[in-house]
Amino acid sequence: MADASRKFIRSLTGIWGPGYWVTWHPSSRQALGTYGTVRKRTVVPVGDLPDRDIEPATVDPRTKDGLVWYTKGAVQVKHGATAQTGVPMANLADAQGRMLVTFTRRNAVLVVYQGLSEHRLASQPKVAEQLLNRYLAGAWELDWCVVSHLVTAQSGTVLMARDKGAAIQFAARAAAGAGPVGLADLASKAHSTYSSELACELVGATVTPFYRVLRLRRRFVRGIEAAYGYVPGLRTSRDRPAQVPPEILEEVQDTPEAALEFVPQPDPDPDPDPDVGEEQA
Repeated sequence: MADASRKFIRSLTGIWGPGYWVTWHPSSRQALGTYGTVRKRTVVPVGDLPDRDIEPATVDPRTKDGLVWYTKGAVQVKHGATAQTGVPMANLADAQGRMLVTFTRRNAVLVVYQGLSEHRLASQPKVAEQLLNRYLAGAWELDWCVVSHLVTAQSGTVLMARDKGAAIQFAARAAAGAGPVGLADLASKAHSTYSSELACELVGATVTPFYRVLRLRRRFVRGIEAAYGYVPGLRTSRDRPAQVPPEILEEVQDTPEAALEFVPQPDPDPDPDPDVGEEQA
């Protein structure tokens, strides 16, 4: 059976869009401009690019008030004496209401995010220039990746079953006159009172559920070395790092994608038991 991290990542891959990585563990937080090595389908930080090197981040116009996603046919929601199977659309109808969420399949997932927004590095040409300078100075590894796009949720609830029958109970306190609290409000208006057999239980936290990463193209770097010599030969002195040759710099300013590439999230093993998910409108 697949491990929890691979199941979770596969379940949520593509929800925000193609090419975005899924953060595992959901409680860990990525940061824009963080760079590092890739291990077990995540970026392990080595350092951060200073703002002066990459320019301030820009806000992507795509935002989303809320996102609810669950493993289709594997989530049951019960409140009062009513149970709903498959499509969890329950409400906590009163201020002291209870909601019981039960998972009928191992590794089933339910995520609820609120207040989603995306930030990205403002200038890819600037990033390409800085990474090339660092590489030529011997201060950058070709397999290092940098977080270039980051999706943040103001609050999120992330649940994953360790085994069939896993369950969690929520209590919500709705504001007077605000009406019933629905499943989408679990990210911010409810807290857990009981849980069992959950592989992941994260309730009401600020999270960074999705991100994208860039790295230097090996072919581009090897082309520089073939034309100008190996890295040590490009340095002007022992203690002074090399600068990107002007014609190369001009090229990356015009077409940064020649020097940079987006990296897909690693998924080395086939999944013999893929799950189907569904997003709640």
